[in-house]
Amino acid sequence: MNGLILFLGESFRLGGQGTRDRGSAESYSEQMAACDTHVLFIEHIIKKYNLSSVSVFISSYTTQFDDEMLSKYSEYLTGHDLHSDVSGLNNLFQTSIQKIENIQNYDFVLYLRIDLFLKTRFFDIFDPTMNMILFPTICWKHDSKVENDPRVNDTLLLIPSSYYKYLPTIEIGHDAWHTLIKRTDLKYEDLDAMINTYHDSDSAKDYNPLYYIVNRPENKTHHSEGEVFDKWAIES
Repeated sequence: MNGLILFLGESFRLGGQGTRDRGSAESYSEQMAACDTHVLFIEHIIKKYNLSSVSVFISSYTTQFDDEMLSKYSEYLTGHDLHSDVSGLNNLFQTSIQKIENIQNYDFVLYLRIDLFLKTRFFDIFDPTMNMILFPTICWKHDSKVENDPRVNDTLLLIPSSYYKYLPTIEIGHDAWHTLIKRTDLKYEDLDAMINTYHDSDSAKDYNPLYYIVNRPENKTHHSEGEVFDKWAIES
C-alpha cells in the first residue's frame, strides 16, 4: 500500500483567521514543531499499516524558512511548489493533484493543512484502509449544515483511490460534502467524518482533539460537548 500526503496552505503564519503575517521569526518554532508531528505521523502509519511508501508533496508560500521546512520532509518529498501570492486552499489542492504523475500508483491521498500540529488522537484514529471520503469532523453543532448536508471541517481530507475520479470535483471548503452530493453520483455512504463529535476547523475558536493550528491560541472549550454526529439522521 502506497500513500500520498499533500501538505497545503500557509506555513510560518502568525495570528488568527485572515492574517497575512507570514515568515516572521516568531512563527518559526511552532511551525517547525508542526512539521515534526507530520514526520512522526508518516513514520507511524508506515509502521502501523505496513505501507510500502509514503510520498509528500508540499504546496505553500515562500518565506525565509523554505530550506529548513523542506528539509524536514526530505526523506519523503516527491515535489513542492512555493508560491509568492496567496491563491487559496482549493486552488493549491487542485494544482497539486494535477502535478502528481501516475496518481493511480497511490492507494490514498491525504490532504493536510501544513500549519496543523497533529495530536496523538489523530495518530490513533487515522485509517488509510477506509473506503470512504473522510473529513476530520463536522463543524460545531450550532453551525453544522450547508442546506441539508453536513458542514465539514476543511483542514484535512482522506481520498481513497477508488474515488480518484471525483478529485476534479472536490472543493476544499466547508461546503465540500454538499458540493459532492449535488454535483456527482456520490451518496451518504461514500462520505463520513473520522470522528463523530462536532469540532470547528479553527482550534482557536473550538477545542479540537485531532490537532491545533500553530501560532494562534488553542481554545480548550468544546462548544458542542455531548453532541454526536449521525449522518443518517441528517439524510433522513
